[in-house]
Amino acid sequence: MTSELLAQEGIPIFPAGVVKQYKNLNPPEIPSMEDFDFNKQANSNPETTQFGTEPPNILEHNGLLDLKIWFEDCIKDYLDNEMTLDYKEFWISESWLNKSWPGSHQSMHNHGNSLISGVYYHKTIPEHPPLIFERVTANLDPFVSLRKHYKASNQNFTNKIGMPAESGTLIMFNSYLYHGFGVNNTKEPRISLPFNVLANLSDRDSFKMDFVKQERWLNNDDAARYTVKGDGTTGGIERRMSK
Repeated sequence: MTSELLAQEGIPIFPAGVVKQYKNLNPPEIPSMEDFDFNKQANSNPETTQFGTEPPNILEHNGLLDLKIWFEDCIKDYLDNEMTLDYKEFWISESWLNKSWPGSHQSMHNHGNSLISGVYYHKTIPEHPPLIFERVTANLDPFVSLRKHYKASNQNFTNKIGMPAESGTLIMFNSYLYHGFGVNNTKEPRISLPFNVLANLSDRDSFKMDFVKQERWLNNDDAARYTVKGDGTTGGIERRMSK
């Protein structure tokens, strides 16, 4: 007698996060990159509009307003349909441009002080390195690594996923997810516009979480330093805004 096997499709339990891709079929024209002030970073990281004369939210630039409106539509879809988050309002808290010249790369990192993040690809070619998401391994004991023993690519158990960097495409993800990209081995710069998003959440029982909606600093002359008041004394602290 042959027994029958009836099984449902496997259900991933407690996924690490959600990465969603949006394609703009009619990308708006944006200003020339020559109109922006880029700063060089150490360790072969991309040039960026952070840490310099540009405002911390580059999307406030007049030439980027149409792009910002499209971003907000994508953010609303992600919050409503992927996270099903109950919120009162959301906003893009910071945004910047990155220019990855040949030989540069971006080490793995995540974005603090943010709920969700996105990166829009303005100018890329198919040979540019993809955006890599990596799952940080939990410290479990005992632990047996199966990473090298899977017969085929398996999205449910992999610890690393790559998303292609395609011009006119926006990739949205949870800000805590670690991501980066490998060395740009082409002769063309890889230009992207990342951003972070905050939201004020709806009241739930006695719990409430509100963020103060304001710029990170009022003028760029004071961008690298601020003052902290403690026990009646005042001291200056050097600070750089981080991604």
